[in-house]
Parts: sequence; C-alpha cells; structure tokens
Amino acid sequence: MLKRYILAAALCAASFAPAWAATPTFKDVLIARTEYQGKPLDLKMDVYLPPGPKGAPTAVMLGRGDAALKLLDHNIAVATYSYQTNGMPGMLYDLKAYIRFLRAHAAEYNIDPKRIAFWGGSRAGNLSAMLAVTGDNKELEGTIGGNLNQSSMLQAAVIYYPLTNILGANTDAKAIQMVPLYLEDVDIPTSKKIVAAYRKRDTKSPYWKYVVRMEKFNPLNYITKDSPPAFIGTGGDDMGNPLRNSTMLYEKYVEMGAQAHLYTYSLGIHGPIGKSIDDATIAWVVNQLSASPVPEFSAPLRPQPGPEECQKTFKTAWCTPDPILANRKPKAKS
Repeated sequence: MLKRYILAAALCAASFAPAWAATPTFKDVLIARTEYQGKPLDLKMDVYLPPGPKGAPTAVMLGRGDAALKLLDHNIAVATYSYQTNGMPGMLYDLKAYIRFLRAHAAEYNIDPKRIAFWGGSRAGNLSAMLAVTGDNKELEGTIGGNLNQSSMLQAAVIYYPLTNILGANTDAKAIQMVPLYLEDVDIPTSKKIVAAYRKRDTKSPYWKYVVRMEKFNPLNYITKDSPPAFIGTGGDDMGNPLRNSTMLYEKYVEMGAQAHLYTYSLGIHGPIGKSIDDATIAWVVNQLSASPVPEFSAPLRPQPGPEECQKTFKTAWCTPDPILANRKPKAKS
C-alpha cells in the first residue's frame, strides 16, 4: 500500500489554513516509476508555488499538511511526496529521489536548489531525521529516479514525533513491532530474538546481523557538527512514538555540536502537539530558508570549556566537572 502525503496533517490544521484556497501549480508530477512488493509504484508530487508575480527563485519545503502550506504565505514553495509503505532503505531512497529531482528541475519550478527542506511527522518524521543526516551518503543514496549528479543534502529538517533509536529508545514491545516494518524479511518471532540479542549485547548471536542492519537506519549514528539544522517537535504524552526518541536525537545534536531545536508540550499527543509548537515551527522554517537567516545570537558566545577541562578544575561554577554529565562529546585523545 502506498503512503501518499498531500501534506495532510492532523495537527491543528484549521489554525494553519491559508486565507486563500491553495491549489497546486503543478499536479501529479512524476518523480520516478519504481515498484514495491512486486507491484508498480509511481512516485508523484504536487508543487505549490507562492501566489503573486514570478520573482527570484524561492526556497522549497517537501512537507505535509496545511501547516506546511502556510509557508506559501511566506514566499516558500511547497511540494508533496509519497513513498513505499514500509521497508528500509527503500523508503529513504524514495524520498531522496524527490530532493534530487527538485534540484534537477529547479529552473522549471523557479526554486532555489540551495534552499531545500523536508517536514515529516511520525513515520515521515523518522525519515526526515534520516534525510537530515545522510545527505549524499552513497551507501544510503539509492538510484530511484536518477538525477544522481544532484545532491540529496537538505538545508533544514522539521522532525515531528519520530522514532529514531528504535532498539535503544523504546520498550521491547515497541521495538519488536517496528523491526519487521523496517526489515521486511523479518517476522515477529524473529524480531523478538533480534531485540533480545540487542538487550544482551550478544554480538555472537545469529540475530546480531539484524541488529547491525537496524543500526544503519538509526539517525543518531550519522549526526556530525555539519549536519543541517533540525527542528524537533513532539508531544510529551505521545503513546505511539515516545518522547525519548526525540530527546535522544536532540542530545546527540548537542553532543556533536550541531544545530537543533527541541520543542515539546507535556500534554501533546501523537499528531496534535500544540499550536505554540506549530507556530514556532513556521517561524523557524521561514528563518532557516531565508536567503540570509538571522543568527540565534547577536554576539559571540563566551568560550565553552570541554569536558576534559571541567574535569581538571572547579574554577567556574557553571562548568560541569563530570565528563559523563557534560553535554559535549569529549575530544578523542591523540
């Protein structure tokens, strides 16, 4: 079954609806003809260009829901996406095809190929996190849709209520449920053995090879200081994709010194996470995709000591002396 997102989100859609009726400028644009589970699968998109006369090339958001369509009011184009229902890396390959396609056809749609972002929630939130940190990773690029001379790098990613570290951030029951959705050659009985091997760190288990495969799709393993900026939004009462998935993702950004914002609301659930967060998302995207983003700080920050320095001295009260508690990753010893 094909998951087709015409950007339809359940999160407070009414509060985001543009004042005018948004209709696609280009409808059912064919990105690629592929197949899933032996059946033909067409990857298509609708492209919404900002209203008004054609001006300078605009930024573009591959996004979902009326929330994303609100970006049209800020002169940001919006493109829809679709992808195969389950299975990695197939889902990731499908979406990278869209990014490369937009760059290859940037002049046709009057978009800026240097300002492309992705917005996804739930399963698409998982994929948004992976897209953010694996751009141009040849092992995870795929060839779907061609345009392999184009980059799959994003300039920003909105990651709503994702699963990230599937084996490490979730209960056994949740992990067992999810593994077969990522590794389609795995059934539930096998998934139980995979999760058991992971919990025991049993590298000699015949099921450890599946743990290794799952870790290939854990975005925490790819974050570097150069990863594109990320906006992580999630509900504190999410019973589907628990909060810990988002906090672990954010903490890894902190550890690696990469840019990320984490917004959560204690009463938010899976889907509606709160108007305040939705409003903050729009403002963040508009800034990140502007030609000249406003920096977070008006003046340089004070120098931050590393964990090693904090371990040696207590000269400053705000310096955490324990490197285990310090946020930043300790520097490798030379």
